Amino acid sequence: MAAETLARVRAAFDSLAPTRLAGSWDNVGLIAESPVAHDRSGVFLAVDLSPAVADELLARDDIAVAVVYHPVIFAATKSLTLAKPLQASILRCIAQGISIYCPHTCLDVIDGGINDWLIGGLSLAWEDGTPDADARAAAASGAGSTAIQMVDDPRNSREGAGRFLDVDCTWGAMIQRVKAHLDLPHVQVAPARGVSADSRVTSVAVCAGSGGSVLAGTKADVWVTGELGHHEVLAANAAGISVILTNHTNTERGYIRSVLPKQLGDLLPGHAIVVSQADADPLTTA
Repeated sequence: MAAETLARVRAAFDSLAPTRLAGSWDNVGLIAESPVAHDRSGVFLAVDLSPAVADELLARDDIAVAVVYHPVIFAATKSLTLAKPLQASILRCIAQGISIYCPHTCLDVIDGGINDWLIGGLSLAWEDGTPDADARAAAASGAGSTAIQMVDDPRNSREGAGRFLDVDCTWGAMIQRVKAHLDLPHVQVAPARGVSADSRVTSVAVCAGSGGSVLAGTKADVWVTGELGHHEVLAANAAGISVILTNHTNTERGYIRSVLPKQLGDLLPGHAIVVSQADADPLTTA
């Protein structure tokens, strides 16, 4: 059952977000394959394999495959040892019969992926009250937005990094939309010179995670991303672009928790899809 479950998960991602769509610099797909045979068939979802997430995962007795959004091995690695906590989490999973699949940028660029979910929520008027579940589900498609950087050989015209959308709200309202959509009490903001809470916003560009390279050169009233370098923020402001930063994984976690389970559930009938409760952004406000 373990090998069969892994094969089904790989086939599901080949359909939903194939590895060929990943950035050339990325490390995606099956990262760690366990040789341990067992009869478990559950699929576990998380943004990162932190020690807390690993403890949660390994405390379960029903998981065969962990889908971890960020690559658990990214930089050049010459060894895997228990002395390094993040590597120890990988080794513990393998020993317990859990394989690890990492989709990362493949999920960013697809039609109906993370960036569509991210920008779709900003199209809703949260400042007028919480949109109902049907409206939020419909917005997750990112309807009306366009990709900023197309992938090579896209399957359709919407496969690409980042999203751009025409909107009509104020700067203050856009901040509230970001906070409400991502369920955050605080965000970092860098308004362009002369921008106030009542200034009109007619366009927004988003990139999940770290958006500097994708958003560079994109003319919009507002950029929304997880993180930017200091000089990237200064350059955006100098170009008349206001910036909203949420911390890296806060642009991704809502999709992993609310959209991906349904997408994988449709592709993996009969397999329990379990969402991590321990997964959280490592940065908080003190």
